[in-house]
Amino acid sequence: MKKEKRIPTILGLLFLIGAVFGGIFLTNQNTNPVSKASGTCDPVNPQVTNITYSSANISFTTSSECLSNVSVNNKNFENIKLKSKIHYFEITGLKENNSYQFVIISDGKNYNSDSFNFQTATKPNKTIPSSNLAWGRVFTPEGQSASDAIVYLNIPGSSPLSALVTTSGNWNISLSTSFNESLTDWFTPPNNVEENLVVLSPNYDQTQIVSNTSRNNPVPDITLGQNNFSSPQNLESSSESLIKTETDLTTQQPLTITNPSDNETISSPKPDFFGTAPAKTKLSVKVESDPVYTDTVTVNDDGSWNWSPPANLAPGEHTITVTTTDNKTISRKFIVLAAESSQPAFSASSSATITTTPTPTPTTKKLTPSPTIKITNTPTTTQVKTTNPSTASGVPKTGTTLPTLILIILSICSVSFAYVYHKKS
Repeated sequence: MKKEKRIPTILGLLFLIGAVFGGIFLTNQNTNPVSKASGTCDPVNPQVTNITYSSANISFTTSSECLSNVSVNNKNFENIKLKSKIHYFEITGLKENNSYQFVIISDGKNYNSDSFNFQTATKPNKTIPSSNLAWGRVFTPEGQSASDAIVYLNIPGSSPLSALVTTSGNWNISLSTSFNESLTDWFTPPNNVEENLVVLSPNYDQTQIVSNTSRNNPVPDITLGQNNFSSPQNLESSSESLIKTETDLTTQQPLTITNPSDNETISSPKPDFFGTAPAKTKLSVKVESDPVYTDTVTVNDDGSWNWSPPANLAPGEHTITVTTTDNKTISRKFIVLAAESSQPAFSASSSATITTTPTPTPTTKKLTPSPTIKITNTPTTTQVKTTNPSTASGVPKTGTTLPTLILIILSICSVSFAYVYHKKS
């Protein structure tokens, strides 16, 4: 009888074990490439805003939380701020009517572009205009105060403006120290001109709102991801009774100091102070400095007031006190940071600490310039998606254990069949 040829049981087992381990290896290989696609530290939408004859702001976002700093005219300054997706630098100590080139350093890599340059303004011979603010609040869709967001303001005829939203959700832009588009003179916003607001914040849709300069003090509340104000006023259906009701409400505004908050650190030597008080009343403002500044302010019809000192405040601790005609008083302490005059000085948000230690020269990566956030004056409510992916529900993982389980089950069945067959034979 011809002997039947069979595959040895041990060889079959080795083959099956190899197949199992091969399946596990391939499954893991499918997962690895996707796990690396969580985000990058590449700067997105680098912007130069708030340009004056001695200062400017550089801001950008990243899709991952990254450490970053900037270098201006080959002078590197280290920013030991905690990792963030929002990056906002205030640059002071610049020379008037001078050109500057900057490099962004993010996650140890240099990012540069031909568009990474700006020129400071010419110092006007005129005195600084009276205090004028654009300010407001930003909320999340859940109704919480937003933080780590940037507000960009575009007014026709003005150079680009911006502000960093504080942890309490407040933002403010000094219009009295803003410059015209040609950077040759102060810019005074017209009373009734269309303007555009763009708000960038991680993990939310870009917010784009068409507003009006008549509503800058304050700007109605903004909700991230919504291209209209949180509580729009129906002006067309207004009546005398509605106007009267609104006036009655504003006259009851309490005496407050919205900016600065108590013990806040301020980088600007000539800050804007603002708050609320009963409409049309007179306030006495006193800043305990060296020298001491005093002034009188008339509250606006909507119950808001604002004031700025006539000259720069000295670095150090100061106190502002506001008093009504019936002797109600409120005070706030604040600290003005010192600015270096010999070279640019940098500061980020209030949680940042800046040192002047040069950073090691990292690898250089060429960055394609992002378009400037300049919005045309055409009303629109179209949502514009940001490039930042939402990671609120976690980063999805690919790959599946199903192939491995099938191989294990097939292996068990094969081993069992081989064992039974061997016993019978």
